[in-house]
This record gives sequence, C-alpha cells and structure tokens, in this order.
Amino acid sequence: MKRPTESQTFHPLTDVISRIRSVADQPEVSVGRILEAAGQAGVLPLIFVPALIAATPLSGIPGVSMVCGVLIALFSAELILGMKEFYLPDRLKRKTIDGNKLDHAMARITPMMEWVERHTGQRLSFLFHRPLLWVPQGICLLSGMAMPFLEFIPFSGSIAATGVCLLVMAMLTRDGVVFLFAMLPYAVGAWLLVRFLL
Repeated sequence: MKRPTESQTFHPLTDVISRIRSVADQPEVSVGRILEAAGQAGVLPLIFVPALIAATPLSGIPGVSMVCGVLIALFSAELILGMKEFYLPDRLKRKTIDGNKLDHAMARITPMMEWVERHTGQRLSFLFHRPLLWVPQGICLLSGMAMPFLEFIPFSGSIAATGVCLLVMAMLTRDGVVFLFAMLPYAVGAWLLVRFLL
C-alpha cells in the first residue's frame, strides 16, 4: 500500500467515515477494502479506521479488537519509521466484518465527528513537529501492541482505541488541546487495569 504525500494527509474526519461507508455495501467487507478506501484520504486514516472500529460496539465481536490492535501497531510503526509504502499481510486483508453493522456504527458516530470538526483548530501546533510528534505516534504504537492482550479485560480495549482515535484526530487537525484530552482515556484505562489486577 503506497504512502500518500504529506500534503494529502489532512482531510476532515467525516470524509474518512464517508469513505468507509461507501464500501460497506456488501454483507461482508474485507479489512483490505476498508483500509484501501480510507487510505486514499491520507496516512493517518490507516490508523484511525481500525481504532474507530474498535472504539464502537463492533469491538464486542470476538477478535475485532485483536485485529484492530495489530493494524494500529503495524501502521504506527511504519509511520514512525517513515516507510514509503505500507505493508499489510494478506491474512489480515482477507479478514471481514459485517457490512450492515459497519455502516450502522459509522452512521451513529458521524454526528460526533462533525461536532469535533466544528470545535477543533490549530492550537498548540508546536506539539506536532518532530521530535514531539513522535510522542502521539509512539502512544498509538504502544496502544495497538497492548490491545490484543486487553481484549481479556472488559472495556479496556475500547478505551485504548478511543485514545488512539483522539490522538489521530489531534494529528489530523493539529489541535494540541485534543492531544491533551486524548490522555484522559489512558488515565481511565490505567485505573481500570489497576483495579482488575488488584
């Protein structure tokens, strides 16, 4: 999967959702087709899409959080390494998800994304220049790596996915306030993890 140029990476969040819904017209939609559609909008949507899916009730489907976590980790690592093309194993490309459920989940979350777009702007944009940019990218990587294991702890995988969604939103809109807000799900997740372990 070729990596778009930097000038192509900024697109409205609702545009990404619209691209996902455009391919959710079949009983079963492959991961490869979903990411191919979203990837046309830039680099960051390749991370945003699996995080968004895992943050919705779709995460209740067995294995969804695990696959989404692997995708988030894979694309985050390739983004950090500055790879010119993104690699996705054929086995992951062939994974499918119910088209109707996908379309319904995206429809429900669209108003929230529209609200986010109306209330974001380029604030504290210095946070999105290297080396500081590696911080949200690194957190996305670690979140994706943790999600397959968090599937055994109720709600924790969805919380991590929500954090990744917010981090990608922050990077797409270059809004540092959203980046700071993205730390809240991780604080909640850490609290739940401590309670679960104790």
